Amino acid sequence: MKGRLPRTRAFTLVEVIVAVGVFAVAVTAALGLLSSQSRRASDLDDAQTAARLGTGIQQELERLKTAIGIEGLAAVIPPAESDAPMQLAAPRDGHRVLRCDGAAAAADRPLNDGLLPGIAWRDRFFLAEISQQLDLPFAAAAGYLAVTARISWPHRLPAGPATQAAVSPDADPSQMVPAAQRDTLTLNFVLRP
Repeated sequence: MKGRLPRTRAFTLVEVIVAVGVFAVAVTAALGLLSSQSRRASDLDDAQTAARLGTGIQQELERLKTAIGIEGLAAVIPPAESDAPMQLAAPRDGHRVLRCDGAAAAADRPLNDGLLPGIAWRDRFFLAEISQQLDLPFAAAAGYLAVTARISWPHRLPAGPATQAAVSPDADPSQMVPAAQRDTLTLNFVLRP
């Protein structure tokens, strides 16, 4: 008898196909977990930015108070039961908060204004609806104006590419997100004369 070489066992085609299938399922599951974790991290970032909007809201209310006085501000901020609260907008980074309703809305100013540029509609990610607190209505003798800010996001989302040289806030398309699909946060403020 001739010397036989020991026979080495190899993987069968079925074993290879099963191994590749298991590997593909594992990779798909891992990618699915990563994308959901990424979404949760993004949601957490947005919630933290919304919580930090308090300073910007306070600054915008103070700017308006300086311009029209505490009585004037109390006149434009409706009571809590109103269907038309005063509205402020902020971009996703939360660095600027400007009034976006009314005749002279600061958010509607030209985007290239050197003094106080507006906020493009496509960038109005946060919406803060301001109303007077129901239990603490404004009285000039009281010495304060108590307001509530209901912040919701996302308010608007881009609906196409941005125009680089846009001057008008409504130059680029945006899509408003229905109120029922937004996250919310409520903050309270007190303004003194």
